[in-house]
Amino acid sequence: MGNKNYSFERILVIKLDEIGDLVTALPVFYNIHNKYPKAKITVLCKPFNAIFFKNIEYVNCIHDLDSNSRKYDLILDLRGNEQTLRYALSSRPYYRLDRGSIRFKNKLLGGQKNEIDTNLEVISPLIDEKMPTSNAIHLSPKETIKVDKFIEQEGLNEFVIIHAGARDKARRWPIDRFQEIIKYINERYSMSCMLVGGEDDRELNDQCLSGVQDKNNRNVVGTFDLIEYAALCSKASLFIGNESGPLHIAAAQNTPNIALFGPGVKNVFYPKNDKSIVHHYFLANGHKNQTIENSTIFSITTSEVKQSIDQLLS
Repeated sequence: MGNKNYSFERILVIKLDEIGDLVTALPVFYNIHNKYPKAKITVLCKPFNAIFFKNIEYVNCIHDLDSNSRKYDLILDLRGNEQTLRYALSSRPYYRLDRGSIRFKNKLLGGQKNEIDTNLEVISPLIDEKMPTSNAIHLSPKETIKVDKFIEQEGLNEFVIIHAGARDKARRWPIDRFQEIIKYINERYSMSCMLVGGEDDRELNDQCLSGVQDKNNRNVVGTFDLIEYAALCSKASLFIGNESGPLHIAAAQNTPNIALFGPGVKNVFYPKNDKSIVHHYFLANGHKNQTIENSTIFSITTSEVKQSIDQLLS
C-alpha cells in the first residue's frame, strides 16, 4: 500500500514481543537504517526490551501509543495487535508493511521460514539488494570492560554458559540431565560452567548446582543485565540451553551453541549461525499438542548432547 519510493524520515517499528522475538528482529533495524540513514526510527516494544537499543543512537523506544502524538510516514508491524492496527489505519502512513501477511503467505506456500528470514521478508519491498542477516547485539566498551573484569576476578580462562530455565515448563530439559552435562564439561574439558537466566531461574540454578561436586561452577543470575549478558556470551566457549531468550542472545553473538527444543515448529526459531547444533524431536500429531507430560524435549539424551559438546569444543 502507498508509495514505497518515498524518502521515509519517520519510521515506526512495532515489536510487542518477548526477548527472543525482539533479538531475531534486530536485522530489520540495521537494514532499514542502512537504507534510510537519516530517518528517525521509533520502536514500540515492551519495556524490558528497550535495553537492546541502548547503544543504537538512531532508535528511540516507546512503550505505548497513547502518549505518542508523532505521525510516521512508514510503519513496520512486526507483531502488533488490534490497537496498533487501528493506529496505522487512523494515522495513514505513506507506506505500511506487516509480518502477519507474510506469515500467512508462507504458510499457504508450504511452511514457515526462519524468523530472521521472515522479518527481513517483511521489509524486502523496500530494499532490492540482498540484506545481511546478522542480528549481533551492539555492545559498548562499558559492557565489555565489566565482563572482562568479572572473568579476570573469577580466574576464568574458558567457560561454558548453561541456561536450564524456560518460561514454559514443557520447554525445560530435566535438571538431572543438565547436572550430568555440567559434570562432563568439568571433568573432560576442565571448564567452569556459568548458569544464567532471570530472577525466576535463581532457585532452579541453585538446585542444579547442588547436585554437582565441582565448586568452580557459578550461578550468575543478577550479575549482568541483558546487554552485559550479550557481552558475556561473546567471551564464552559454548552455550547450552533450552529454547528461550538467552539462547537467542548467545546465537546473535555468534557463540557456539547447543539448542534444546521441545514444543515448536521445525526451523522457525532455530539459531541462524553455522556454530549451532539443534536437538529437536517431533510428535506425529503436531507440536501444539505437547504438554509438560509428553514434551519431546524429554527425548533428548545426555549422550547425544555430549557428542555435540565434543563436536563444538574440539
